[in-house]
Amino acid sequence: MHLFSRFYFIVSYLLLISLTSSGQSHLKEIFLNPPQEARTRGYWIWGHGTFDYTRITEELEAFKKMGMAGVDIFDMGIADAQNVIPSGPAFMSDEMLDGIVFALQEAKRLGLSIGLSVSNGWNAGGDWTTYDEMSMHLLFRKDTLEGPQTITQLQFPSVPTSFKKPYGKYELFPEIDAQGFPKFYENVALFAYPLSSKGVISDPKKVIFFDPKQINNNTVNVKLPAGKWVLTRVVVTPLGQKMWMKSDNSNGYIMDHFSEKATKHHFEHIIQRLKTRLGPLNQTALERLYLCSFESEATTEWSPRLPETFFKLHGYRIEPYLPILAGQTMVDAQTSARFMHDYRVTISEMFINNHYRQARKICHENGLLLASESGGPGPPLHLVPTEDLKALGSVDIMRGEFWHKKAEYFDENGNDILQVVKNIASAAHIYGHKVVEMESFTSHLKHWQENPFELKRLADKAFCEGMTRVVYHTMPHSPKEAGVPGWSYQAGTHISPKMTWWNMSKPFHDYLARTSALLQQGTFVADVAYYYGEKMPNFASGSKYTRKTLGAGYDYDDLNKEVLLQSTVAEDGSLLLPSGMRYRLLVLPDHPHMSLEVLQKIEELLLKGATILGKKPLSVYGLKEVQSREKDLQDLAKKIWGTSEALQIRRYGKGQLAIGYSEKEILQQKGILPDVRFTSSTPTLMDYIHRTTTNEEIYFISNRDSLTTSLIADFRVHNKQPQLWSPVDGSIKTLAAFSQQNGRTQIPLQLAPGESVFIVFIGTIPASKPVVAIQKEGQTFFPSSETVSSETPVFTPDHKVAFSPWLAGNYKFIFNNGQSFDISQPAPLSISFDAPWEVRFPHGWGFEPLQTFNSLIDWTRHTHPELCIFSGTATYKNHFKLEKNTFLPHYTYILDLGQVGEVAKVYLNGVEVGVSVFPPHQLHIDPTILRIGKNHLVVEVANTWLNQLVGEAQKPLAQHRTRSNLVTSQSSPWAKTKPLPSGLIGPVKIIIQKKWLIP
Repeated sequence: MHLFSRFYFIVSYLLLISLTSSGQSHLKEIFLNPPQEARTRGYWIWGHGTFDYTRITEELEAFKKMGMAGVDIFDMGIADAQNVIPSGPAFMSDEMLDGIVFALQEAKRLGLSIGLSVSNGWNAGGDWTTYDEMSMHLLFRKDTLEGPQTITQLQFPSVPTSFKKPYGKYELFPEIDAQGFPKFYENVALFAYPLSSKGVISDPKKVIFFDPKQINNNTVNVKLPAGKWVLTRVVVTPLGQKMWMKSDNSNGYIMDHFSEKATKHHFEHIIQRLKTRLGPLNQTALERLYLCSFESEATTEWSPRLPETFFKLHGYRIEPYLPILAGQTMVDAQTSARFMHDYRVTISEMFINNHYRQARKICHENGLLLASESGGPGPPLHLVPTEDLKALGSVDIMRGEFWHKKAEYFDENGNDILQVVKNIASAAHIYGHKVVEMESFTSHLKHWQENPFELKRLADKAFCEGMTRVVYHTMPHSPKEAGVPGWSYQAGTHISPKMTWWNMSKPFHDYLARTSALLQQGTFVADVAYYYGEKMPNFASGSKYTRKTLGAGYDYDDLNKEVLLQSTVAEDGSLLLPSGMRYRLLVLPDHPHMSLEVLQKIEELLLKGATILGKKPLSVYGLKEVQSREKDLQDLAKKIWGTSEALQIRRYGKGQLAIGYSEKEILQQKGILPDVRFTSSTPTLMDYIHRTTTNEEIYFISNRDSLTTSLIADFRVHNKQPQLWSPVDGSIKTLAAFSQQNGRTQIPLQLAPGESVFIVFIGTIPASKPVVAIQKEGQTFFPSSETVSSETPVFTPDHKVAFSPWLAGNYKFIFNNGQSFDISQPAPLSISFDAPWEVRFPHGWGFEPLQTFNSLIDWTRHTHPELCIFSGTATYKNHFKLEKNTFLPHYTYILDLGQVGEVAKVYLNGVEVGVSVFPPHQLHIDPTILRIGKNHLVVEVANTWLNQLVGEAQKPLAQHRTRSNLVTSQSSPWAKTKPLPSGLIGPVKIIIQKKWLIP
């Protein structure tokens, strides 16, 4: 936290609170030593399928040393404009299996968990995928003809050779035989229909269906009656979409994700290949198989068993309505829309049941878990034909993603489509999962240049949206011949042992692990469940979308039909899910359609005491028995809502139905105030997430502003002791300055830019009473949102109050029992460092490695043209003298490094003091390390690869000391990027302050 604000205090020392209950001890233990389930993972990209055995061992050992839990092996084609990366073996070939088996054996030795992406590139498929198992699409050929006539020759539908996405046009590779036909296709239908003057099929009975089995290649014998007809041939065939980013030697096509046969063959093939070499997979380091986000070309989806599935789900045949899939309106727009809903539900159910659930079942049978990005990104970026929450509920490990880039694609609410976090978290909450994984820090433009603090801010946003585990996108497997920074996938933040700051990265991984560990505990706290209805496809927003009608300080989940139908009502009137989630308010979608079974569930919940907000539904979905179902729905809706549409709250059974009110108004009428409120004299950009356990309330609080923020945080918690848990260093401090009013707890906080902390309410308040006011020179500055101490006073284990005022002066501490305590704080002492600084750089970067700096400077301002672009680690050495009169008991010592670009590791008198990866770069010094007289300071500082890459961007490739597959002889992705300040810039000083203990 910030230590230099006027009238502010800092904590004099960090004392861990004694936790007596087993639950408290468990929470403390998982925070200090995060379990494997919370530790970071990564996409271990084997570019072009290339791997090196020695490097596999080195990288896995490096991952383990830095505190990671494991990686996902991901065979993928990567950019190679210079054609320097050798092509590796085909995916799942014998040679590729050699590498995978070796990696799994090494991971088991090291205690790492391994995942395996089930294809080369993505989506699922391979050279073992047969023609009838490839991704299928309906193709249509329409000919307007005059009857009567006998048709003996048909035209084959045009087979596309490319498709478009919002971000580009891509090639398809349909396999065509010598006669010009696809090597696999089926004639699905042949029909003719007349069109009305409005261009619609006004009478479905006039559609003539011919037997498609009569078609032989393009020959047929059918008769058209008199009149004008549109003859339509419908064919299903694979279009030949290959894997995204496939490697040179890996062929095959994307599989049919709606086919039970295709998924079964795909997973059993991979698992059998692995079992042949490894034996029982549950005895290996392989933990999970991974399915990427669905990004297959999607026009009109079809699968061989779709007609029978459609009939089973909806009770009528699909064939008479195929003209609608051909783009014709049948009867009217409403009829066509009803059919299309039934069709899309069928596609979604086949996708979920035949792909995700079957794959999960096969994984479980072999002792594995299934991880997947089954929740998007969705439309309009990717035409994923399903509902995200149900698809996510069908896998073991739910994975989303977030990017480090300016938003380009937006959902219907204006939220960034590539921030796929909140919907994943909602699915985890409603289905009872603790792990919410994120493919983290994806980027197209930030190669090798992000610093830990930049990444932390992105992670903190995702944590507040519900993330509970980080998967780095990406961690390139980079053999030694690749040089530095080496070969990497062209999208992502490349967290790997070839990073300049890798050897100092453990505190970064630990920060993410500690935060994840606490956020995996207990149950998410939300006041509102938003039922998102039954439209198809259906995707909740991946960004935290706090509606204006809800307001700040309340959180929510999105809820789907499957889980809603399993819900009940708790004794206090909360909506209760099988997962244990509770919500005080259920909000219905602002949509006129609802299925009868959902409305019947709404009535049941109201009768049991739920509070529900929403408009009366008017119509059912689908075509099956539409008239009778619509009447039943309207009758029941009238019974529940009545006839008035006016603003009202109706009693229904034990529950309440609200119409026209905002969510916030309903909650406040029920006495439910915001879970947390932030009060400050200036606007703040605060975010939070809250989880609850049997004994604790866990709040993660994040300052998303670029300025230091002073505030009062007001929590919906009472009669529990607040503690401040820092995920940066693992410290736990029992706060002594707080107040409790009206069933809530108010805590003064000051958060530095981008700082995040946990406030944990745990146990009862100790016998020592909290500090309720602090005065300096007679003026009260706590409580105050303008002058809150950056680190408020803390309780010691024996219930004394520890603090260390920053500014000299006379202070009065007032306790809630009326007692007070006065102190007179002397001015802090400061020790500066004299020039020169001895600075040592590594050899081989074009300048003398032994340097003397007469003052601390930003490397980019150095006069030497090669030193000023240096990227890597340098070691600074200096010393200071500690006089006897400054070596005092009851004082605290802080090493302030000033500005650092980007991370620093500190040694003092031969003892490692610590590593600082986030600003402010300040470390507490154990007084026992210090000595009277001369003290020796060593600071290792590392920046990112950016400056070297920028500096070399205008040079010929032959003069580059770095090597990257992202650079060509004509261009560099860093050519227009500005270098960043680097090195130990300072000023460096040691701050000495008196610490106090108030009995």
